[in-house]
Amino acid sequence: MKVSQVSVVRIAIAVTALVFARTMLVSRSINAAEKPPAATSLSLPPVEDGQLFTDFVSVLRHPRCMNCHSNGDFPRQGDDGHQHIMNVRRGPDGHGVTAEKCATCHQDHNLAGVHMPPGAPNWGLPPPSTPMIWQGLSDAQICHAIKDPKQNKNRNLDQLVEHLTADKLVAWGWDPGEGRTAIPMQHDEFSARVKKWQAAGAPCPADTNKVNVAKVE
Repeated sequence: MKVSQVSVVRIAIAVTALVFARTMLVSRSINAAEKPPAATSLSLPPVEDGQLFTDFVSVLRHPRCMNCHSNGDFPRQGDDGHQHIMNVRRGPDGHGVTAEKCATCHQDHNLAGVHMPPGAPNWGLPPPSTPMIWQGLSDAQICHAIKDPKQNKNRNLDQLVEHLTADKLVAWGWDPGEGRTAIPMQHDEFSARVKKWQAAGAPCPADTNKVNVAKVE
């Protein structure tokens, strides 16, 4: 019985296909055996950028800062934040009213002696147009407030960071004079944390607290 030429071709194609299929199967088995099992990825919590602000916000809440950024139209004194005993008022530019000007007692440096008048360049409160009151605000609210040009004397982020890290009036908090508690976080560490926050885009923490409205009385 003669096999036609067409049948021979069909048989050849079928054999070739079978050989190819077996070759691919063996290749896949070898590759699978050679590759180590994929490591199981661990689900790590995302980094909370808002933490960069809370890492240094304790400085802004310290009495050396808060006494000039608290509720009311007057400065405060002491670690307990009591109202200034001389009944000093904020005034139209933040430097007092009538004869009770800040410069009457406060110079550009601390006076020697326990509880003598402290001092630094430009001593005074923020002006009433931008009082920068932080008392009663959440961390997130303070963060947004200090970045808001309408509340921070029209400072951009670079100017804000310079104010926080290089302004001599702010730096006074680390050298407040005899008889006063200095800010416990080292100034270099504070500056480094502020600049790290800036480099990350100055993110603010999420705010889950009730909004507190600061007032100038």
